[in-house]
Amino acid sequence: MKHLIQHTLAALCLASAAPWALADAAEDSAKAEQEFARGDLIAAIALWTRAAGQGYAPAQARLGDILDKSEDDEDAVDWYRKAAAQNNAAGIYGLGQMYAKGEGVPKDLAQARDLTLRAAKLEHVPAIATLMDALRSGGLGFAVNKAEADAWEVKLIALAPNYRAAPPAPAKGKKKKGAA
Repeated sequence: MKHLIQHTLAALCLASAAPWALADAAEDSAKAEQEFARGDLIAAIALWTRAAGQGYAPAQARLGDILDKSEDDEDAVDWYRKAAAQNNAAGIYGLGQMYAKGEGVPKDLAQARDLTLRAAKLEHVPAIATLMDALRSGGLGFAVNKAEADAWEVKLIALAPNYRAAPPAPAKGKKKKGAA
C-alpha cells in the first residue's frame, strides 16, 4: 500500500492540468474531502498533497492521517509535524498519537500526553475524548483524575452534543450467564 500511494502521488503531481488545478489550497482540501467521501482516494490524495505542499495545515494533517493508516509512518509524522508547527489541532493530535504508538518516532508517552493536551485545549474533539479516557484510566502516563476527566467530558459534549462514550468492553475471560 505504501508504494502504491507513493507512485500515485508522484503520477498525480504531474497531472496539474486537471480541472481543479488552479484552485487554492483550501479549495483543494475541500474538494479532496468530497472526493474521499465519494470513494476516490486517488483524487483525494492528489488534492491533499497539492494543498499540503502549499503549506495548508488542515491538508497536511489529513495527509498525515491517510499515510498513518497506510503504515507510511515516517511520512505521516513529517506531515503531522508541519501541521503542528502551524498550531493545527488535528496535526498536533496526530503527532501525539504517533508518539503514543511509537510509529514513525520512538514511543514517548510524555510527548504524547503533552501533544494530546495541547490539541484538547484547541478544542479538537478526538483529542478531548482521548484525554478524557486517559484521565479515567491512567493512560498516556496521566494519574487517574475522575474530576478532571468529567470536566473534559463537559467540554466534549458542549463541542459535540451527539458524542456518547463507547460502552466499556466486556471483561476478558468472563462468560455471560447462560453462555456455553
